[in-house]
Amino acid sequence: MQMNRRRFLQLGACAGLTTCLSQFEDFFTTRAEAEEARQALKIVKYSVKVGAEKPFTALHISDTHLTFADERETERKQKLAESRLRYFGKAEKNLAAAADYAKEKNAILLHTGDMIDFVSEKNFEYVADFYGQPDQAAHFVSSGNHEFSHYLGEAKEDEAYKLQSFDRVQRAFPNDLRFASHIVNGVNFVAFDDVYYYVADDLIDRMKAEVDKGLPIVTMCHIPFYTPGLYKFMLEDRKERCAYVTGVPEEAIKSYSQEKYRSQAGNEATLQFVNWLREQKLVKALLCGHLHVNYEDEFSETARQFVVGGNFKGDAFEFSFE
Repeated sequence: MQMNRRRFLQLGACAGLTTCLSQFEDFFTTRAEAEEARQALKIVKYSVKVGAEKPFTALHISDTHLTFADERETERKQKLAESRLRYFGKAEKNLAAAADYAKEKNAILLHTGDMIDFVSEKNFEYVADFYGQPDQAAHFVSSGNHEFSHYLGEAKEDEAYKLQSFDRVQRAFPNDLRFASHIVNGVNFVAFDDVYYYVADDLIDRMKAEVDKGLPIVTMCHIPFYTPGLYKFMLEDRKERCAYVTGVPEEAIKSYSQEKYRSQAGNEATLQFVNWLREQKLVKALLCGHLHVNYEDEFSETARQFVVGGNFKGDAFEFSFE
């Protein structure tokens, strides 16, 4: 049963589940089902001192992977949607539960990419309806690689591939997917694109303009940046064939098991940006996703990187920014 997202998100904040049930009435069929969805969220709470003008709360989710495709799509796309349900069958329910939780907490909702699993008209309509409310300041996003994927793994994913669908994707989302800034209580949230393991050549110049504002910065992007700890976690602890992170130095890339993964090596502009970012004292936290597993560690002397797992399985980080 699909909910009208515009109606869902226009409803006001509420004190608890019993008074929030109306937000679920078009999605969950019973009170028990609504409560079960809320309880199924696996929320990890952090308190982060960033120098905010006054404390506020943010809920960080990523990798929802909505899989809608209707009769407007090819038979191949509809079969793809059906096949992906075995992985992401709870995506819509978990997104609804996370959005309601954020509303209850009066928290901004931050989503760091892969809200949709592939390009489709129904996915775009769903996202546009989700964000189609007057209070768009309560939501801020960065894009993921799946936002631009037509059929998974069917083509080389690069800027030319992204441009095939970029305008259609952009129209569904509430802020610029290339680069955007949003200030909350004196904290500058800056979202940018690194969905194919590299960043734009002019990203340092854009970020310098944000640093010049003199505000504490929290960055948002889909793919985490290389740290020795995250690299080790992915290759040794998770036994992955590569680390799936941006800005991997050349010597570390050599350990990747297959040549195709070595294409994740950062280009010169990307490596320069990551090194430059580590030196920026105003950067206090980095929020990202992509890995479908929770992880956090030190990125620089002043900032920690927080990688949230998949919203499709209920993962979420709740931040108290002070």
